[in-house]
Amino acid sequence: MRYSTYIGIDTHSTKNEVCALVIETGEIQNETFSDDPNQIIRWINENDLPRPIRCVYEAGPTGYSLARTLISAGFECVVAATSKLPKRHDRKKNDKIDAEWLARLLSSGAIRETHIPTLQEESLQHLSRLRNETMNDLKRAKQRVASFLLLTKTEYSLTKRRWSKKFREWAEEIEFERPEDTFVFRLKYAEVIRLEERLSYIENHIVRIIEDDERLLTLAKRLMCIYGVGKVAAFTLVCEINDFARFKNGRSFASFVGLTPSEHSTGKRRITGRITKTGNGYLRSIIIECANIYARCIPVVRHEDESVPENVRAKADKCSKRLKKRREYLIEKGLSNNKAKVAIARELCEWVYWIATLPA
Repeated sequence: MRYSTYIGIDTHSTKNEVCALVIETGEIQNETFSDDPNQIIRWINENDLPRPIRCVYEAGPTGYSLARTLISAGFECVVAATSKLPKRHDRKKNDKIDAEWLARLLSSGAIRETHIPTLQEESLQHLSRLRNETMNDLKRAKQRVASFLLLTKTEYSLTKRRWSKKFREWAEEIEFERPEDTFVFRLKYAEVIRLEERLSYIENHIVRIIEDDERLLTLAKRLMCIYGVGKVAAFTLVCEINDFARFKNGRSFASFVGLTPSEHSTGKRRITGRITKTGNGYLRSIIIECANIYARCIPVVRHEDESVPENVRAKADKCSKRLKKRREYLIEKGLSNNKAKVAIARELCEWVYWIATLPA
């Protein structure tokens, strides 16, 4: 479809810089508004811009409320994937130039659109991100406890691993030479316990939300058939993606996660480099963690869940055996453990997509 006007919007927390590009005349109109999207709608209607109109702005902290408002007002609006935008080489940059640049990119078809989630999908993503934030806080809190033990030259030698049941019993009873040090350690340790309880509360809430939705629960059960994908990982995938059918194929999903290798080829020679690391970084870390289990010498056991169709379970079983053999091959070939793990995660993305979208 050919549009008569393309509108680029440079969004901020307090204002929106708008640039309208009229294709027929080449005319450019600029205006600055507050963060209220209704002001943009009134401005478009008052200026009687040629229809049809298509709008664009970059994905960012302002979310998707602007896109939803413009779409509900009858205008088409897309949200540009920031990591997929062309690199700029101009020496002058400001909000007005950014808005015009987005409008021209949209008119030339150079914008890679992101999926605009529904309110339910966005709420599930908020839950998933809350869990991620709590996990990061917990990781830092545990690191602070370990750093304090190192600072005070306090050694723990009862077991090899920290944060085991034995370590916790030891941490609750330890007394330092100085009462001030004991007070500091107690508070740092109590923060770890508090964050663990908070993480458990969040995960239980996510489980309840998904179990109340039959479609989401069915999708989660499918993913849990894959060896290495546990309940937490499956529910994270469900919260972040929700609908796998919006991807064209498994390779497209792997690209969204950022696990496809970069490439710098010329002529007949194909040269690939590190993974792109674009897209959803949280999801990438979850999938790499799932792929890590194939490094263990654990026999692959078929997941038996009668509520999951037989063809889906068979596909998941094939996936598990394939990835297990693939990792062994990569290690024998001389690849490092980390590179092999990422390569398995890359292939696991495709299997996740096909199992999630496989007809029953």
